[in-house]
Amino acid sequence: MQLIVHFKTFAAMAVASAFAFAAAATFAQDYPTRAIRFIVPSSTGGPTDLLARLFADRLSKALNQPVVVENMAGAGGHIGAQALARSAPDGHMLMIGSQNQMVVGPFLYHDLQYDVERDFAPVAMLVRVPYMLVVTAKMPGNNLKELLAEIRSKPGRYNYASSNGYGSTAHIGAEMLKRAAQIDIKHIPYKGAAPAINDLLGGDVHLLFSIPGAVTAHLKTGRLRSIAIAAQNRSGLLPDVPTFDEAGLPGFDVSSWYNLVTRAGVSTAIIARLNAEINHAIQQPELRAQLQKLDAEPAGGSVAEINSFLQTEKAKWGKLIKEANITAEGS
Repeated sequence: MQLIVHFKTFAAMAVASAFAFAAAATFAQDYPTRAIRFIVPSSTGGPTDLLARLFADRLSKALNQPVVVENMAGAGGHIGAQALARSAPDGHMLMIGSQNQMVVGPFLYHDLQYDVERDFAPVAMLVRVPYMLVVTAKMPGNNLKELLAEIRSKPGRYNYASSNGYGSTAHIGAEMLKRAAQIDIKHIPYKGAAPAINDLLGGDVHLLFSIPGAVTAHLKTGRLRSIAIAAQNRSGLLPDVPTFDEAGLPGFDVSSWYNLVTRAGVSTAIIARLNAEINHAIQQPELRAQLQKLDAEPAGGSVAEINSFLQTEKAKWGKLIKEANITAEGS
């Protein structure tokens, strides 16, 4: 399901959001009654933290209550998710969730202290951050077709890095590529983007799925080369980079995404109010410009749409994780 807001649908969404906003406000007039805790399941200063603070500021102004960001890093984001699962179902605790907590984690970890469908109530889709396939400058092949032909000619010769190790978006994205393109490449896991990119620059690894913003400077110097972006649309930061569809591998989509989630049991009126506020914020040019600087594509949409999207994502990622035998420790 396509959740990114395109220009042609912008006006229609604005009208629909206005009606939803009015209705939601009517049914949740007493909410919130105190400060809202906004859990960020990662460390201060990272991309997830920056995104959360942008939306927390907008919500605070709209709801006339402080929205206090609390960073709960650790265990791949699951510490923050556990805190939300243990909170009262009154809408006064929110969390910025990603596929790590909402979709991938339950397939990788079997001792989680929460159940996504039992404990969480999705509120709104915030943004999507597409990944791009980049290679070392010395890698043969100037485009996807030539690159895949080179890899197929030397099975097992080439490898790929994952910036956050086993089960990360970069890891699963590369495994998707292996199956979609029928190529044989080896996985080299890293604990962070910086060491993965450094080894890519040095030629110790050959391919990497990365968010565009992390490698833009190296692409400009020519030390790295972009192959294709794994999204339905080209990146605003790198508009000359083709999508996988355009490059010859249709339907290939690898993105990080972030949503707003609260505790299951929160009233539908409060969830509708929060959803309407998020959609209203996403339509504001100032916020959209701030998100673009983070290479994040504004999303939005209804509660029903996000629930449908999560089910689709669960089926897609779960199938791949099982087929590739991916675990938190390896694959």
